[in-house]
Amino acid sequence: MQLDEKWIYAHLPEDCADDPIDVFSGFYLDGLTVMSEGERGAEDSVVYRAKDEDDLRYWQLEEICGFVGKAENSKRWRYSRHHAENGEWFYIEHRNYDYDAIEDPRLSGFERFLRNLKYGFPAERWEEKVKERVFMMNRWYSVPHWDYDRDRLCFIEISDSKEHDGDTMIEEPRAGSIIGITD
Repeated sequence: MQLDEKWIYAHLPEDCADDPIDVFSGFYLDGLTVMSEGERGAEDSVVYRAKDEDDLRYWQLEEICGFVGKAENSKRWRYSRHHAENGEWFYIEHRNYDYDAIEDPRLSGFERFLRNLKYGFPAERWEEKVKERVFMMNRWYSVPHWDYDRDRLCFIEISDSKEHDGDTMIEEPRAGSIIGITD
């Protein structure tokens, strides 16, 4: 697929200047329509229909932003897994923490993606992507738990609600499973 590499690199943060952006293996353009090559004899399929050249460039930028940059992994969680015994996890509790949650592997990837998009997307289009990711982060909460701090460019907790899977609560440390407290 044809990329306007100069335009894309100009719309990525500086720390992504050396990252490869060829993430479209198996895709090709049919005018303004992005097509995926059929796999194992399947027919080719439409991936995206762009309205115009700008729309196509922004779609490509959005796809690339999901693969470039470094995730922020320096946040401290209240509970972190230490080890498992007899199929049950044991945790370390941190007195100082940024988030009151055990783990959500999507957080750092979503934050990286939105930081990258902020650099190159028009404000309204970026805000739409923020709202989409906040919705996804709150999928397993009865009461919205996450929001996105648009100044600090990271997710923040806005409630003490717990995750659920429809019927039960998911992975909160059970009594007796916190084996240590650290700063």
